[in-house]
Amino acid sequence: MTALTENRLPIILVVDDEEIIRITLQKKFARMGFNVLSFEKAEDALYYLKNSPGEADLLLTDIKLRRMDGIELLQRVNNLDDPVPVLIISGHGNVEDAIRALRYGASDYIRKPFDINDLASSVRSILKRKFEKKETEIFGQYKQYEKSVLIIPNNPDLINTISFNLTRDLVPAGLFNYTTSENIALSLKESIANAMFHGNFGIDSSLRDSGGMKQFNEEVEIRRNQEPYKDRVIKITYELTPEYVYYEIEDQGKGFNYRSLPDPRDPENFFKNSGRGLLIIRIHMDEVSWNSAGNAIIMKKYKVCRNA
Repeated sequence: MTALTENRLPIILVVDDEEIIRITLQKKFARMGFNVLSFEKAEDALYYLKNSPGEADLLLTDIKLRRMDGIELLQRVNNLDDPVPVLIISGHGNVEDAIRALRYGASDYIRKPFDINDLASSVRSILKRKFEKKETEIFGQYKQYEKSVLIIPNNPDLINTISFNLTRDLVPAGLFNYTTSENIALSLKESIANAMFHGNFGIDSSLRDSGGMKQFNEEVEIRRNQEPYKDRVIKITYELTPEYVYYEIEDQGKGFNYRSLPDPRDPENFFKNSGRGLLIIRIHMDEVSWNSAGNAIIMKKYKVCRNA
């Protein structure tokens, strides 16, 4: 993989008290073209970030560590003057820890035992958004109101770009801080992916649970060139105001009965792909609803007011 910046390779910090995990991740990310620094203790990674501001591009940490855990590390990183995105690795099916990680601003979470390719995909996505964000924030501070409607094809490569472009002005416009903006972007990615894969392509999320990411992606490629799926589009309505941001994402699938969704907070459902996206959306957005057909999700997030 080529560098994501012109001047240097991205730097990833890996924190895990299991040496075999650190070695595995270091080898994988090195092959991808990243510089990797690994730490056994959260305190050492935090020390590095405090004393080398602007150097690291992503922190990847396990939740379960010997002293300071990954959640506390996440909180401390987000309180730095120059925070970096944090990707959480959670083990043992611990629903509460994963929910806390999302609430405190994790860019994503991956469950142990993880598929290394799923993890690599998440890392690429987070880094791409981070570097794009730096290049395009300058004009957002002048925006007071904006409304747009997008019609997009079923191209998975567009998901990250769209979620970035529909959230890039939220911080400069003064609606949210960096962490909340990232959380909204994650909700958008989940919503657009659901509309594309499950709505327009009609692929049941259970396929990923049973057949893995490889089989899921193979089915996506088949349906991208197959009738009636290939010509379907997604309609996204976006509105930014001084009080809130609003998104409506509508696919051309047959819809679904959203009232029958399993409770994603149930440990049996939380780490299934069918429940993960919905939980992320409900955690991060203030209002979530669907149209009567079940093929459009409506989300709203109100401005976070801070005391002077």
